Amino acid sequence: MGFFSGDEIRGLKIANMILHVVGGDDEFEPQPLRPVEHEAFFIARILDTDAEPVHKFDPQSATKLQVERIASGVDAFEAGAQSLSRIFSKDHVGSSRDGAFFIFEMTTADPAVRIYSMVKYDYREAIEQTDGDALRRIVHAFIADRKAIQKAALMRVVGGVADPLVAAKDRVKQAPDIGDYFANFLDVARSRNDKELNNSVVEALRKALTSSKEMLPGRDVAAGIRNAKRALHDRQIIDEEAIADAVLTAAGSPEDEATRSKLISNAKKAVHSAKLDGLSFRPDRQILRLPPMRKLKTTEGVTLLYPDDADGTTVTRAPRQSGGETITIVTQEVTEDSVVGNSSRGAA
Repeated sequence: MGFFSGDEIRGLKIANMILHVVGGDDEFEPQPLRPVEHEAFFIARILDTDAEPVHKFDPQSATKLQVERIASGVDAFEAGAQSLSRIFSKDHVGSSRDGAFFIFEMTTADPAVRIYSMVKYDYREAIEQTDGDALRRIVHAFIADRKAIQKAALMRVVGGVADPLVAAKDRVKQAPDIGDYFANFLDVARSRNDKELNNSVVEALRKALTSSKEMLPGRDVAAGIRNAKRALHDRQIIDEEAIADAVLTAAGSPEDEATRSKLISNAKKAVHSAKLDGLSFRPDRQILRLPPMRKLKTTEGVTLLYPDDADGTTVTRAPRQSGGETITIVTQEVTEDSVVGNSSRGAA
């Protein structure tokens, strides 16, 4: 779940739909309202576009205002959707692929809510064969493949007022960005930038691994976060699957299916809490960098080197009334215990 709530998904029905072919040199021809057909197929395609909304309407967005007029009954769906489709077709850039532009009006269990889906969809030319082996006609085929969706937007209107947040996707741009043409049509801008999304990832990792503490090596959450951030640092894209993989890596990639299932469940809950459902975006390697190392040297000749974020977890420091500090290190295992020469002590 991202844009849709669970109750909305369970009660989702298509009330109205319209389709226009966009692209090419043909003059725009308004098409009539279509009867609702293949509802399950189209709802499945709409759910393929589900993601947390990271774009926001300009208050004077013409698309927002038109959708509100449809939802409130000021404009009939057919006339309002034809107007939106005309603008979309008129501004359709020459470099964009031809496609079918759908507008759906959907109802939920809440009678005050209307949800609008706009989807620009690939269409494929197909030749249909008759029983007599003759090639009868060419049809436009819509396939059940989310990769066939060129552009998509989801909007919610409650009581005739549009929610300012919009879930939008665009195949021509690196998610979650959308192309200028589509952004101008919707009149939206990013509401959360990649830096904010990456900060949300770190928070999601912290929540997922804290709730999974019993399954982590040494029950060490701080080390788990470091390992998870390391797993994400060099990814090309961060998404829900990448975050779940990072949580599994932090737990030592357990083979036990029950343990893996619990870790993935905790990761999904944390992703949902951080409002990252359905999103994919570039990693910010500055945010996901490993923590700097902190170095302590004491007057007794002791040198400590440890990750800075281990303070308060595996390494604790407490002042003593008589002066100085008590430093405590909690470890699952000592991995090196050797004698070094005096030159090495001096270099430290």
